[in-house]
Formats: sequence, structure tokens, C-alpha cells
Amino acid sequence: MKPTSRLSSTLAVACLTAAIASTSASAQTALRVGTSSSGSIFYTLAVGLSTMLTKHAGIAATAEPVGGSTANMFAIGADKVDLAISNAYAAYDAVHGNKPFKSKIGVGLFAQGAPSFRQIVVRVGSGIEKPEDLVGKTLLGKRPALPELELITNALFKVYNIDPKKVKVVTTTNTGEAVNAIKSDTVDAVVIPGSRGASYLQSLGRDGKIKFLEIPDDKMKAMLALLPKSMSIGTLPAKTYPGQDKAVSVFSLASYMVAASRLSEDTVYKVTKSLFDNIAEFHTFHGVAKQWTLKETLDEPKIPFHPGAIRYFKEKKLWTPELEKEQAGLKS
Repeated sequence: MKPTSRLSSTLAVACLTAAIASTSASAQTALRVGTSSSGSIFYTLAVGLSTMLTKHAGIAATAEPVGGSTANMFAIGADKVDLAISNAYAAYDAVHGNKPFKSKIGVGLFAQGAPSFRQIVVRVGSGIEKPEDLVGKTLLGKRPALPELELITNALFKVYNIDPKKVKVVTTTNTGEAVNAIKSDTVDAVVIPGSRGASYLQSLGRDGKIKFLEIPDDKMKAMLALLPKSMSIGTLPAKTYPGQDKAVSVFSLASYMVAASRLSEDTVYKVTKSLFDNIAEFHTFHGVAKQWTLKETLDEPKIPFHPGAIRYFKEKKLWTPELEKEQAGLKS
């Protein structure tokens, strides 16, 4: 081989190697989607999102049941997941480095949807008809991955002047444990998360195992005043669950899909595009998925959007001067 030919071949190989390296550095070929425990609505939505990313973006994505919103934020910070479905409370605290986070965790919003509720249910046959009846009973009111459950428990005690020492408050690690505790009659009441129509609450209702603890509006507002500003009061219409004959007030948190700040703009653009360009497909994965829309996503975010999501919104001519101003304020 002539020297010039050998040199050309060497240069060609070097250029090809550099191109491959550059492509590998800029392209995200796999993503881990952190979510709640298997069987939860968030888990179902994460499986749906993962399926769509693989299908429409060529990104091999998997749903990872980390255990809860706060746990998912920690997982992003530890580089154990790349995307996550979380409630607004955990995402806000992670971005700002509030407790239980020791430092700020870099995440950006790319979708906002169905609110996640926090409701108090009691076991049928427990003798609990009103909050004061919790005295002497066992309440499953704590979960490390969802610290807002304990905040609700404490607010309930304070508003109703219930001595915490007179209620046996126990801890769980996931929703499945809470459901099993009700089924096995080992607890009398549970502060439990779940979007409207949650399958496990449907099942418990059909089996006649639960009823919702009714709290008057004035007491709900008094409790809300003791809770984080990211929370609000929502309503479960009558007949949302079997045996639920009246509307029930519950605490509500917006649901977020967030991406780690370390992910490139291009990657998160592809994620956002895959979701919203095919949103009708996403809506088939669960009934509450229909509440994830572009309109909902752009409505009063509590944390900054990821640059990749903003690129998509601008492409769709949805990014307004008002949103730009809001984004600047959220980043400051």
C-alpha cells in the first residue's frame, strides 16, 4: 500500500471513530423512568411512556419502581434513574434543596397532568366514624418515600386536638403494604396516595373493606393551612369508588414528569415530542392518562421546565412571553 493510501485509511478510521464517539456522547440510547410501586397508576403510566419512547424515539426505556415521589427525586440525584413521575411537592423540594433533601437536585419539568390525591380511608368494622374515633386505633400514617403523608397525619391530629400518643401510628414502605394491611385487618385507617379511580381503592371498595373518612370543609381548610403550599384541596365525586355515596374532600398534588438536568436538550426534546406528538396513544394506557395534556402541562408550573421541553413548546408555537417570564422567576 502506498504511504498516501495508508495515511488516508488511517485518517478515515480516525474520523469514523471520532464521529462514533461524538454520536455516542450526544445521543441517549437508554433511559430509566423512575416511578411508584408496581401496580400503581404512576407505574402504569411509566410503562406506557417507556413503551412510547422505545417505539417513537428509538430510546430503549424501562420503568423502574423506585417506591414514591421523594424516592424518585433521590434516585435522579443518585443517577439511578433519568426520568421520573413525581408529585409537585417532592419535585419542588428537590429543586430547592428543602428537607428531606440535603442539597438541590437538578430536574426539569416536561409534562404535567392528573392530580395525585392523598385520602384517609378507614377499615369497615373499625368503629371509626369521625376523626376523633382514631383514639386507641392503629393508623398507617407514615411513609419515608412520601413524607407528606405524615404531614397530613400531624395536621389531622392538630386540627382535631388528638393526642398523637393515643393513636398507634405505624409506617409502611409502599402502597401494596398499605392495601394488604387493610385486607388483613391489621390497621384501622390509612393515609393513602392514589389518583382518582385508583385500582386498589376500587378493589377494596368492591370488597366492602373501606370507607372514606369525612372531614368538613372548615377542618380541611384548617389542615391545608398547615401543609406545604404545593398542596390543595380536591374532590372525589360520589360513586368514584364502590360504596362511596357522597362526594369526599381530599388533598391534591399536581403530578409531574421530570427529567434529570444532566440529560441533554436533544434527549429531553425527543422525550417530550414522543409523548405529546402521540398523546392519544398515551391516553390509552390508563383512564387518568387523559388528564395529561399540553394545556395542563403549561398551566402554573411550580418548577422550571427542562430546556429540551421548552424547545418542543417553541416548535409548537406554545411558548409565550408570559411563560418565559414565569420560567425566569422559577429559576431564580
